[in-house]
Amino acid sequence: MIKMTKIVAVTNCPAGIAHTYMVAEKIKDEAEKRGYEVHVETQGASGVENKLTSKQISEADYVILALGKGMTDEDKARFSGKKVIEVPVSEALRTVPEIMDNLEKESTLFSSSKVKLGDKQEAVQTGFISHLMAGVSAALPFVIAGGLCMAIGSILVQLGMPAVAPKNGNIGTISWALNELGSLGFQFMVPIMGAYIAFSIGDKPAFAPAFICSFFANSPDLFGGKTGAGFIGAVILGLAIGYFVKWFKTVKVGKTFQSTMGFLVIPFVTLFVFGLITWFAVAPFAAWLMGVLLHFLNTIPPSMKIIGGFIVGAMLAFDMGGPVNKAAWFFAFSLIGSHVYSWYGVVGVVTTLPPVAVAIACWIKPNLFTKQEVDSALPALLVGATVATEPAIPYALAAPLPMISANTLAGAITGALTMFLGVDRIAPGLNVLDPLLGLVHPWYNFYICLAVGLVLNVVFIIWFKSIWMKKQQQKIAETK
Repeated sequence: MIKMTKIVAVTNCPAGIAHTYMVAEKIKDEAEKRGYEVHVETQGASGVENKLTSKQISEADYVILALGKGMTDEDKARFSGKKVIEVPVSEALRTVPEIMDNLEKESTLFSSSKVKLGDKQEAVQTGFISHLMAGVSAALPFVIAGGLCMAIGSILVQLGMPAVAPKNGNIGTISWALNELGSLGFQFMVPIMGAYIAFSIGDKPAFAPAFICSFFANSPDLFGGKTGAGFIGAVILGLAIGYFVKWFKTVKVGKTFQSTMGFLVIPFVTLFVFGLITWFAVAPFAAWLMGVLLHFLNTIPPSMKIIGGFIVGAMLAFDMGGPVNKAAWFFAFSLIGSHVYSWYGVVGVVTTLPPVAVAIACWIKPNLFTKQEVDSALPALLVGATVATEPAIPYALAAPLPMISANTLAGAITGALTMFLGVDRIAPGLNVLDPLLGLVHPWYNFYICLAVGLVLNVVFIIWFKSIWMKKQQQKIAETK
């Protein structure tokens, strides 16, 4: 009797919305096609779902880790002694079928005391970008929830309810309370980002020192500066504290102190050292650097802003949630905490284009797509319009040259137009519904940019893919 191959997998991505679940579904589909037993744990925006049991892990022949924001040492330790295949989540949709066909060849023995993975796989786990994205992923709920509270509070004010603070026994108005709650979300966004960057590297002992130091660096009234250190300070402190704690955990101590290292010695020493470094050097330097950046962004000529919008728009549309997209997204998102919203306005428009445009193109020219692609058009449109760009990825994988070219060109032009019309987005929300939630201003320019971008993207997809398919058919004819 042939033993059934058993696989367990974990998927996560920075935002925890699209890639996490799309890759989980891909792993299930490919495993089931081959008759394998499979269990997939997703670590998404809603937390851990379908958590792997110790029995499932112990019985598994192979472990697949499709990661976009890494895993903590404690989380990874579950798979000690197992054959592990690790792949960047942004590549998994394309590489999972190949991995399933070569499980033994692709896997490497994992030990929780020492990671024995290949260079490419280790880079996924410990890469600079993955740590930054872990910080962004943690900061997102603060900004989303805070932005929506502020938007509702602003709407109530516009409807005639004044924002009155508590005074003389009066509890104030709900519009004031919502605006204050939203402000707190934005205030804690940067410290949380720094804390989770450090947590991604150094695990739990790094969290508290990084949070406190990042909060300190962004409180100019505390350290005596004129401006806060912004996301630059959070990134510097998160990385420095994370790697310091990671090193500190390797220091050999006696049994007397070993039990107190994680919750007492390491956090105290780290906070003491980096608290003073923050006060003396990091906060003033990062605040100065942040001031220079903000001055540059606020004073550059309109023509340069348009060029910047063109570049950011192209990057956002190029790999639809991949590293290039994430770099542009991180830049725009991080500026929200400093009240610079125009770059995130580009994000709000451009990230919506690829999935919605390809869905429309499927309905206009179904002969350019497979039946499965046409059937997936409606889900791609709904998810793309309200949540994420990733539903466009399967279409791009099927025809990379025409689809990526169409998306990138349309994204670049739309990014420039968005910057030209001055679209501001104060927080992430539900993409096309953001103006209705009060998260985008002016709302009419947002929809103008979105409409122009969709028309361009649909036209480019149909035009480029028609040419590409004709050439593909010619090649087939020539070989016969």
